[in-house]
Amino acid sequence: MGYYTSAWLAYGMQIPDTSSDVLQEALAPLMTRAKGDDHVGYLHAGRYDNEDTFLVTRCTEAELGDPVVVAPERVTAEQYAEWKASLVEACRALGLAEVPPAEWLLIAHVS
Repeated sequence: MGYYTSAWLAYGMQIPDTSSDVLQEALAPLMTRAKGDDHVGYLHAGRYDNEDTFLVTRCTEAELGDPVVVAPERVTAEQYAEWKASLVEACRALGLAEVPPAEWLLIAHVS
């Protein structure tokens, strides 16, 4: 048995643990209205035995030993505003009482 390691650089937020079924049902209507690749998705990532749940917009995976260039400085203020609004809408669709702040997250993952 071996471990697979990777990391994600994502713009979004950690939310309370939520099943994939609940996330897919809540996010499906939002994805049909999304423009291009700018939609809210989700990740279950972290330790292999205790993954966390994240709502994300822009998301890039890097595997161990395989560097990836990500340029968050190229994101415009308008894109950030759209992403934040979409993330808030996703939180509301999930019925979350509190909306965590959106930020760039580096998420280490082991499976």
